[in-house]
Amino acid sequence: MSSVRSALSRLRPELTPTLSLAWPVILGHLGVMLMSLVDTLAVGQLGRAAIGAVSVGSAVYYVAFAAGLGMLLGVDHVAAVAYGAGDRREIAHTYVQGLYVAAGASLPLMAALFWAASRLPGLGIDPALVPGAQAFLRVVALSIGPVLLFNAARQTLQALGDTRAAMVILLAANGVNFAVNQLLVTGRWGAPALGVAGSAWATVLSRVFMMLALLGYAARKGLRLRDAGLGPDPARLQRLLKLGLPASVQLVLEGGVFSVSSLLMARIGAGPAAAHQVVLQIASFTFMVPLGLSAAGTVRVGQSLGRGALVESRRAGWAAVLLGATFMLASGLTLLLAWRPLLGLFSLDPEVLTLAHALLFCAALFQLFDGLQVTLSGALRGLGDTLSPMVANLIGHWLIGLPVGCLFAFVLRRGAVGMWIGLATGLAAVALGLIGFWHRRSRTLSLERIFDTSSAHGHSATHPTDLH
Repeated sequence: MSSVRSALSRLRPELTPTLSLAWPVILGHLGVMLMSLVDTLAVGQLGRAAIGAVSVGSAVYYVAFAAGLGMLLGVDHVAAVAYGAGDRREIAHTYVQGLYVAAGASLPLMAALFWAASRLPGLGIDPALVPGAQAFLRVVALSIGPVLLFNAARQTLQALGDTRAAMVILLAANGVNFAVNQLLVTGRWGAPALGVAGSAWATVLSRVFMMLALLGYAARKGLRLRDAGLGPDPARLQRLLKLGLPASVQLVLEGGVFSVSSLLMARIGAGPAAAHQVVLQIASFTFMVPLGLSAAGTVRVGQSLGRGALVESRRAGWAAVLLGATFMLASGLTLLLAWRPLLGLFSLDPEVLTLAHALLFCAALFQLFDGLQVTLSGALRGLGDTLSPMVANLIGHWLIGLPVGCLFAFVLRRGAVGMWIGLATGLAAVALGLIGFWHRRSRTLSLERIFDTSSAHGHSATHPTDLH
């Protein structure tokens, strides 16, 4: 017991700086989820088929978005290390090359989404969901470029400790999203009634607003493109991609298992698809808090590495993990005790409400593991290790969680509840694996090898292989 108190006392100085950095990121992420929640509420008045269609379209879209976002997750590590080392020029170069990564990824991802929309009828989805899902997906695909460019700027500013601008812009974008949803979903004030496609247009326009606002702010902040040159830099692009590719695979593996589960729910029927979408919205909303703490952990660990403060970097990572676990324990209890008012926010018929209650119970059980895995991934990314989270997600979700879910859902005939048992099992496996990775990586850091790597790359990111 005394050893636990001693460990907590050592982490205490890290808690306030981590929270100070994280809370604007958390509010920004909650703003993103609020947009998705507003979309679900807006189409909810159209019936369960509309909610199910948005669930299917969002599931497919998320895979492409996760792939693009992962490509940018090396930006905050490289920029944070450069900031800790006082290298402002490297920060500007990282920003420019991050924009190139975002722009280069957006076109093939958009094309992939249009192709995926055309393939939906062959996936065995409930036919009642296919037209709406296709309409939603073909419109929301247009938002992939703006949202990736926004995130390239946000990752850079975040690494500098500036998290409030993106938060304010994301919250303001909710106003754009809400207004366009009101106009276009059911057709108000003379606007056409576009149904689920109208909700997708609201998403597109809000993300264009986000992109323009944050790029403008970054220029005023001093991240001017001309300071680093406008051309692509092959060496820096390679460095970002070496970090970003494993992170991209990790996010696709993590988000992809939820997307696959959404498609499997759509095969069962519109009711399970609607219940799955509603509970996934609630669980995703609570997930935004540890996700913000994960980003803060990445920055705090990376900045400490740039300063050469290795003990501090380890404590910064554990502080983010502790905060994330504490919140998600409270979140799990809230989902168990307050399920009725939470589900009462949605226009659900009795059958869907009963199923959603059962799924929300499963979501409550995996809250702690979800918080642990995302904060540990952020801490490892702060060390420049994006490979370990990829391996943990591959094994935990795809070799353990998804097979368990399919066993319970289809072989043992537990349906949607069985699939969520599998999701909970996968998250637990990922969290346990990442605890081991983080403990080993953070304990075996070598001061000389970190600075040898930094010198070779001009204060660049350390690579996962340098941390063994």
